[in-house]
Amino acid sequence: MWGGRSPVTLPSGEKTVALEANTSDVLGWLLALSADPPEEEIGPSARWMSIVAAWAVSLAARGAMIPTLRRSRTGRRNQNRSAFGVTWQPALIDSERLRVIGDAMPGAVAALSPSVDGATMTRSVLAEVVDVICFDAARRVEVAAAPDDPKTIAAAAESFLARLDGTAFEVPAGIAGELTNSIERWATPVLSRNYRPLIVQLDPPDSGDAWHLAVFAPGKGEQLTPVEVALVNAGNQRRELEGNLVRLERLYPPLMRPGSMRRGEVVLSQEEAWELMSKVGLVLADAGFEMRVPALSRRKATPSLRIFAESNGETSVGAHQLANVSWTAVFDDIELTAADIARLAKEARPLVRANGRWVALDHADLAAAAEALAERAKKPQMTGAEMLRQALGLDGSPLAGGVSIDGSGWAADLMAKASTASLAPASNPDGFKGELRSYQADALAWLKFLDTTSLGGCLALDMGLGKTPTILAHLVDSISDAPSLVIAPPAVVGNWAAEARRFTPELSVVVHHGVGRADHKEIAEEVARADVVITTYGTAVRDIEALEKITWGRIILDEAQAIKNPANETAQQLRRLNASSRLALTGTPIENGLGDLWAILDFTNPGLVGPRPQFIAQLSATGATGRDQGERALRALNGILVFRRTKSEPAIAAELPDRIDELDHCSMTPEQIGLYQAVLDSLVTGAALESGADNRNGRILAAITALKQICNHPVAYRHDDGPLDGRSGKLARLEEIIEQVYAAGERALVFTHFAEWGQKLAEHLSTRFDNPVGCYHGGQSRGARDQLVADFQALEGPGTLVLSLKAGGTGLNLTNANHVILYDRWWNPAVEDQARDRAWRIGQDKTVIAHRLVCPGTVDERVEEVVAGKRHIADLVLPKSSSLGDLDSNQLQTALGLRTDELLSDTDDLEGSLT
Repeated sequence: MWGGRSPVTLPSGEKTVALEANTSDVLGWLLALSADPPEEEIGPSARWMSIVAAWAVSLAARGAMIPTLRRSRTGRRNQNRSAFGVTWQPALIDSERLRVIGDAMPGAVAALSPSVDGATMTRSVLAEVVDVICFDAARRVEVAAAPDDPKTIAAAAESFLARLDGTAFEVPAGIAGELTNSIERWATPVLSRNYRPLIVQLDPPDSGDAWHLAVFAPGKGEQLTPVEVALVNAGNQRRELEGNLVRLERLYPPLMRPGSMRRGEVVLSQEEAWELMSKVGLVLADAGFEMRVPALSRRKATPSLRIFAESNGETSVGAHQLANVSWTAVFDDIELTAADIARLAKEARPLVRANGRWVALDHADLAAAAEALAERAKKPQMTGAEMLRQALGLDGSPLAGGVSIDGSGWAADLMAKASTASLAPASNPDGFKGELRSYQADALAWLKFLDTTSLGGCLALDMGLGKTPTILAHLVDSISDAPSLVIAPPAVVGNWAAEARRFTPELSVVVHHGVGRADHKEIAEEVARADVVITTYGTAVRDIEALEKITWGRIILDEAQAIKNPANETAQQLRRLNASSRLALTGTPIENGLGDLWAILDFTNPGLVGPRPQFIAQLSATGATGRDQGERALRALNGILVFRRTKSEPAIAAELPDRIDELDHCSMTPEQIGLYQAVLDSLVTGAALESGADNRNGRILAAITALKQICNHPVAYRHDDGPLDGRSGKLARLEEIIEQVYAAGERALVFTHFAEWGQKLAEHLSTRFDNPVGCYHGGQSRGARDQLVADFQALEGPGTLVLSLKAGGTGLNLTNANHVILYDRWWNPAVEDQARDRAWRIGQDKTVIAHRLVCPGTVDERVEEVVAGKRHIADLVLPKSSSLGDLDSNQLQTALGLRTDELLSDTDDLEGSLT
């Protein structure tokens, strides 16, 4: 690339060597230089050259260059013939830009020509680069062959056009001068060093559709002179002015239309004006003319409908309130009546002015708007619910922009409040012991909006985004005389109670669940002392006759996909509950399709979203299917009946930490409780009979292992082939998590300390979700384990891999998963950290959510306390200096026994009533 070296003396007096290179060889390198590279990587002269090269490319890209003639020194000498070559010149150079870049030229650039000023050197370098670019492009274009022996000026011009790649050509000496003069006259207007462009001005009509176009020559200061007048007074500038006007007329033939008022002026139709504003004007500007045309909206106006409502009474009547309505069509900011549309439809190119800009309307859109307005004029009154369904797109609209509401009445007030809520995120309420992220603050503002409008809604935050804390913040911010009823799957009841203690300790919380719950006669008394009552779906159904007699402030359904089948008993019975408002929480509002979303929204706002078939038909009009269709619907309803946020949204992803750790409290089934107590009783009795600390230690350690297996599942303890469904709160919670992971199209790792149980778990999950789940454990060959990892890492859809903690807890790279589930716990937190880090490591581009499954009131919770650093292992036993073998019966009960005040029991509804 680099050629010779020439010694030079810099302006500072320093002597150095200049590298020589062909422009064509270094052009790509100059253009590839960073716009702002570090000082040590590029010198000031190379930086300046790269700026000029980039300018040359931009000129060539918009056609601001022109071929000119030069006398060629090559070819045979013949006094009867003249040899020429083509050189490309940059045209329409911005004199101010030339001055700025010239002033910034480093002295080293002109070291070989120290007498040349910066502007001249800049123009020279610019011309050299433009010449190289154009020659290279011309060589790749096929053109007609040049005449062999041009004898006329026309033939000579053909030779000129055929040699734009720089190849020399000859013409007879007699026509050489004429050719040179012709090309010079043609090129001069755009090569002038003092080029001042003609001004093309388009004025809109005062009335009618006649637009006036006039061409002006620049005068002194801001003064403009009609070009015809300027030609008369141009003096020695006339040739350049005439050349520019001729060039403009050739580019825009309407200026040569017969019957024009005077040269450089013409009347344009609305269609011609639109063409000039939208397309032709850009071409003329690139050709060096100054365009002064009215602003035209560059994008196609989106048509929509607007309802103007006039209330007939108090808005407290709500969704059933009648209002007088009138309809208009809206094209972006332009509101049109039916009469306006009828007038515009007659014009060839309908143009309307709005907010200082002209907007071109589409005839097909005008026709659709006219038809829609005519149809809706037949119904002069609507209820608030009907208007809201129109605004939400649930009753359909023939126009792409949907329907908006203005005026007064319940629906208009509701939409106005919704827009205000979206602009004003709520702050952390008093009594909330935590910090809400920005999207949670937005959700809290939305929940307040629901309260002010007496609407219910669906809080649809992705798993891991904190639905429970957001709702608790709302509950503590709006405590009322009537308590709130939270209905959740049994596996998360403990989470609700724990999160309430953590975030809102001043709320009085009652868990209504299990064999010891209040009976029908005691429920009213229990509720009277509570701010929040937490129960399960099964318990709520079983106690529905007592619960429906209470007027609740709110009913909150967690994991609300449990009511996605509106015909099942759970969905039917829960509709009997009375509340001021109803909320549904779910990370997966659409598991199978739009019918799921309808079931949730019809529960939160009975009757408001209309019949199920119509809801599905209107929101599926896009042609999408299944979950994609549902996500489109969620976006349409977002901020009114639904608040949807996902981890994939850039603003949310930027706010989330790299890892989210969640503690999932899991219930125990009666079978688990019975087995747990039996093992503990056997341990206490057997340990009392053992002699020697070693024997007692062994018995106690074996019992701890058994108790952990029982917390996992009875089958994990018994090692039998019994069924797994309905027998473990942990398994139920795992299934709920996996269901949400799959619904999001994501992948999970499940770690367990017990390899045999891991294999059963993998088989169960494979059957439960009809999706193969592998199990990675130490009993497999190295090749088999490597294949499991490779297959999982290659997965594109949802998937799960079960791993034994010992075999899979270290060394593996499993970044294809962004959920890690620690099914059972281990005393050493480092072991769990290593397992979690299989997914949370270099290469992971998503937030990793780690779930720790714990059965409160059991040995699981003791492990959690150790891992969380709340207690040391020695603190689990008394006295401090003792070993496990020194524990007496009471101490064993204290260390390992069931804490009934913490225990979550699934006595009646682990699975059945949700189907």
